Amino acid sequence: MSEAAKSLAATLLALPLADRIALADVLTASIPGRNGALVEATPEFDAELDRRLADHESGKTKSIPAEEFFRKLRTK
Repeated sequence: MSEAAKSLAATLLALPLADRIALADVLTASIPGRNGALVEATPEFDAELDRRLADHESGKTKSIPAEEFFRKLRTK
């Protein structure tokens, strides 16, 4: 990463979470050929998403706030 990019990243990381998420969406969408997707959609991937959504909606799994998730991730 260039020094300019490192400096910009440091500035952007000081923004509120919602702004950082919105910027991440903009940057992801700017990657040629990806159509804003971080992974290629396959029937298996779609089935996994459907399974996880069904588990969540049925109460089989619990969710936690994004900030808590990222805090836990940073401490690993």
